[in-house]
Amino acid sequence: MTSQALLLFFVVTAFFVLIAEGTEYEHKSNEEQLLEKISSLEVKVGILENQDEMRSKVIKDVIAKEIAEIKTALEPLNEKHRKLSEDVANLKAEKFNKTVESTRAVGNGTGQIIAFSAYDPTSKTFSTGQTFVFRSVDFNEGNGYNSLSGEFTAPAGGLYQFSVHVCNGEGKHVASAIVHDGTYVAYSVQYQPSGSSCSSVNALLMMTPGQKVVAKCTHPTKLLEDQCRRATFMGILIHKTA
Repeated sequence: MTSQALLLFFVVTAFFVLIAEGTEYEHKSNEEQLLEKISSLEVKVGILENQDEMRSKVIKDVIAKEIAEIKTALEPLNEKHRKLSEDVANLKAEKFNKTVESTRAVGNGTGQIIAFSAYDPTSKTFSTGQTFVFRSVDFNEGNGYNSLSGEFTAPAGGLYQFSVHVCNGEGKHVASAIVHDGTYVAYSVQYQPSGSSCSSVNALLMMTPGQKVVAKCTHPTKLLEDQCRRATFMGILIHKTA
């Protein structure tokens, strides 16, 4: 091999060695760039996750604060509603008492007062034919009402007025009747598809001493009782005959 050929061989070999080294360097450079991009993305994802947690916490804090403010704002309204309910109940009692006093003043033939007003049923659920027993009494003039049995027994004969008032909630029936010595004389049946409602049944009865009146359930009933709704059973002698 001539010196010129040998020189050419070394030049060509050096050229290819430089090309190989440049390719390897470029490959390593690309890998490093990818690693840097991945690392940068991981940092960004971490920052976004932290920001999401902070936003979530801020939103929860804002909602909790608003709920607390709403509850605080409702407290006076709830108190006002409670007082209003008490005032209504007091007015009803006052009106009834005035009616009793008026009856006493006018007289029912003898000046004797026979009247009762009962509330607080022993259960909220009643079946057909079951007696509504009201175990608490506002008053029981003449002692005609029995809070254990729910029966009123006429101490004297005469004209009486009776009333039953009951309430039901959403999707519930309420069915009541006034029963005079086993005879159903007045009925009320109501179904409330939404919300709540109340119904009353009334009767005027001529009674002789010893006869009985009760309030009975005429259909499976679920009573609704709360500070605004109260089931009651009441009666009064309007005019005495015997």
